Amino acid sequence: MYEGTPGETIRSAILDVTDRCNLRCKHCFYYREEHDSQELPADELLAGLRTLRERHDIQAMAWCGGEPLYRREVIEEGCSIFPMNWLFSNGTMPLPDIPNLMLFVSVEGPKEIHDRIRGRGTYDRIMDTVSKRPSGKPVVFLPTFHKLNSPFLEQTVAQLSRIPNTFMGVEFFTPLKAYQHIKGYPHTELQKTDLDLTWEERDAIIDQLVRLKVEYPGFIVFRDRVLELMRSDAAPACIERCNMPRRCLTLDVKLNRKQPCVLGKDVDCSKCGCIFPYEQQARAEDKAGGKETRPLFL
Repeated sequence: MYEGTPGETIRSAILDVTDRCNLRCKHCFYYREEHDSQELPADELLAGLRTLRERHDIQAMAWCGGEPLYRREVIEEGCSIFPMNWLFSNGTMPLPDIPNLMLFVSVEGPKEIHDRIRGRGTYDRIMDTVSKRPSGKPVVFLPTFHKLNSPFLEQTVAQLSRIPNTFMGVEFFTPLKAYQHIKGYPHTELQKTDLDLTWEERDAIIDQLVRLKVEYPGFIVFRDRVLELMRSDAAPACIERCNMPRRCLTLDVKLNRKQPCVLGKDVDCSKCGCIFPYEQQARAEDKAGGKETRPLFL
């Protein structure tokens, strides 16, 4: 388990709850790298999380994987440990009803495109899951845009925005610096050659997102300034200032530290598509201007 420095404050954490998943998505950041690990028993994992919370004053936990709902009992009890919680799921299993848990569900585009990326029949399963979510709890759809699905952005927003009490976030595919063949993961070559967006393509997607935010008010949850900071002219400086390794505790299934971040040990940070460095910069600008905002993520 991560030892760290006693008294070191780390306000948020991300945990790989499990190595298990029922899908092998084409853009997956988890299975494109080797994972030689075994899950801790639930009681040991939860006890470790309580220790880390007390040691580092962790206020928010993101439950990831793998598919974290394979260990539903861990999430249900674990959410009582932290004031704020986020669940990142592929949406193929029933969603839990926990008051202090925000739900993020991966949807990669219209049905045909989503199924091409995540597997046949998964789109319909997700829509069924979301329709049966407890108490109509809000859901944030979280697509990861790359060359396979970015041409369908407008159609994606038009379709998903019709579902009551749902919203949409945005991620971009982040490549690795170098790839190796991983047993059981068939999409390595595809990731190497066919997914990564050019900066020009990414800028064009952001143009669309800014316009779609006006056309579908309240649906796309990320602020305009955060989207602008993801552009080619601003992103490198944001990435250079990224302090995720200091500000967020990223943990594997054994509660060991993952570096530099949740996306893996050999991630190409120069093409970062995670929201973190851009939200971080937007918050810093707000603070410098005397304005405090409550972001979607800590």
